[in-house]
Amino acid sequence: MSKRVLERVREATRDMHEALERRLDILSRMETLEGRKVLAERFHAFHAGVEAAIASTLQQLPDLNFEDRRRTALLAADLQALGVAPAPPASIKRAESTAEALGLLYVLEGSSLGGKVIRKQAIARGLDMDGLSFLSPYGEQTGQYWRAFLDVLDRECPEHDLSSGEAAVRGAKAGFAHAQMVLCEGLPS
Repeated sequence: MSKRVLERVREATRDMHEALERRLDILSRMETLEGRKVLAERFHAFHAGVEAAIASTLQQLPDLNFEDRRRTALLAADLQALGVAPAPPASIKRAESTAEALGLLYVLEGSSLGGKVIRKQAIARGLDMDGLSFLSPYGEQTGQYWRAFLDVLDRECPEHDLSSGEAAVRGAKAGFAHAQMVLCEGLPS
């Protein structure tokens, strides 16, 4: 029996995702102004690079509203609020298919879910949120954006099409590997 692509992507990237969260330790890095600056700078480079790699493939995809999902401008505003100039995009190989691009987007969209949780925890700890609006780009509409993404993912990578599922997994793995490289540069392993 075939699995829904979301299950396949989650299973295939679980270890990568957990390793990234542990190594990045985002809440600790949010405790200082310098930490927030570095986070915003690295997230900008990461998002700008991935968005560039998937834009031509996903911009015209029905029901995705890719332009509304871009966070690069929001991150640039966060950097400006922190007094930091945006770094150049961290380049990543362009997606070779719609399914692969959706796998890369899975990493970005999943971070909006995680960002909302992180933001809530940070506020509970009394941490300064200046320059970190990118953590919750959709606000109260986060769940709605996630469900819309999943609908497109299911439509473009149906259970019976194993090759599109493999491409989505490949894209998500590339996205997590790229995140590890860009977001964790210079951090202890």
